[in-house]
Amino acid sequence: MKRVKKWWFISLVAATLLAVTAGNPFIPLNSTKAESGSPTLIATATDPFPWEKVELWASSKSEMINGQEPIVKFSLPRNNKVRNWFPGDIYVEDGQSSSYEDYNFGSYGHLASNKYFLLGYGPGWQNATKPYPVLLVHGARDDMNRAWAHPWDHQTPSTIENPGLMQYLSERGYAVFAISFAHTHGNNLIQAQLLADAIEVIKSKTGASKVDIVAHSKGNLAAISYMSSLNQEWTDTTWMTDYRGDVRKYIAVASPFKGIDTMFRYYTANLTVIEDNLNSPVAFWEAYIYYAYRYYKRWDMSHTYKDNFFQGQTQLLHNWVEDPEHPIDFNAESWTAGDLNETMYKLYYGGQSLYITSEGIDNVIANPNGNTGTSNFIAKMNGKGLDPGVDLYVLYGTNQVWDYTWWGYPIGEKADASDGLLFVASATYVTGVTKRGAKLKDIKSFDYNHLDIARLEPAMAYIESKLAE
Repeated sequence: MKRVKKWWFISLVAATLLAVTAGNPFIPLNSTKAESGSPTLIATATDPFPWEKVELWASSKSEMINGQEPIVKFSLPRNNKVRNWFPGDIYVEDGQSSSYEDYNFGSYGHLASNKYFLLGYGPGWQNATKPYPVLLVHGARDDMNRAWAHPWDHQTPSTIENPGLMQYLSERGYAVFAISFAHTHGNNLIQAQLLADAIEVIKSKTGASKVDIVAHSKGNLAAISYMSSLNQEWTDTTWMTDYRGDVRKYIAVASPFKGIDTMFRYYTANLTVIEDNLNSPVAFWEAYIYYAYRYYKRWDMSHTYKDNFFQGQTQLLHNWVEDPEHPIDFNAESWTAGDLNETMYKLYYGGQSLYITSEGIDNVIANPNGNTGTSNFIAKMNGKGLDPGVDLYVLYGTNQVWDYTWWGYPIGEKADASDGLLFVASATYVTGVTKRGAKLKDIKSFDYNHLDIARLEPAMAYIESKLAE
């Protein structure tokens, strides 16, 4: 197939919008829980480095215990240590892609249960001098180690030369905790339930009545979902825990408040994902690739073909081309010169071109066959708003060029002002989340890209200064 110039871009859906250790990594426990309905402690890690302690917890809600979110094997945590802290049988394989069906997709299956989450305890958490514990929430394709403990290394090094926000805050007297999710592209409402469970554990451990939350990238949608009781907006998620008034400050770092459209905007980004078998969805369900038409139904972001392996990414979508307040048109990197841009338009709006067949971004956002809050998520989130008792701080980046290639590719979103991955118009859209009276206390930008905004010292110093206020 004749391909346009390769677009070296890895999307927020893949980012965001990051050797299994020998022996048994856990000390098994008799399952205990503080009270009826509280999360259950399953095990404690025997080698918690770089944390003081790491625990495996499980939600006690029957819907979480019985829920089995679809997942591609490569969407499990990539960090070997984090992955091994989860149960060894957490992933259940349902099948393998064929040369025609989902070419290069690999193993696909489901989580044995939606109930599991990891909770990391920062050094000195029991002797903290600050009154409120801090909970760190990672983004897509990420984990609590890479995001917060060694942000320049994907795998955990034996010695951390460039520590992250976890150590920065711990050294300044904060009781720091971090959650890690089993599904790196998981449903944001399911992750919101796990977040509510983690907050309950932290309150029990510290005696604090409230926590402060710092979330990066996609992790913000789980945090907002909990703090706004967004579960009430769909009939099949009302069983989830409503907000309990237990968050004092919320610092949103590179938050996709108004969503993203990356994979629908860039045809060649989809080709890169398929060619390199990246941990990311694509925006079409059929394409002419490697001299043949092939289905990519399991890479697709909808429930049209039964299973949606990227539910959390479906929830991130927003049509930026037709945004009524800040429309962002296609740029040269969206063009498909080989067919006079027909593929560009069909990819975004739906239909069939010579190269692809797509449902279009609006149909995938509506996702009429979807469940568990996977329809019209961004619109409903901005229609609901945060609880008015939450104080909001917004931190975002403006550097479109990524100098560091942790994912292997330089990134640069140039269609509009961005941090190289996330539009500034999305990261600064607070109209929706503040509509119920949540107070926007401050908004701050640095000339950093999407990763650096959460790991360079001036940004970490800003976060600490706002927590200290």
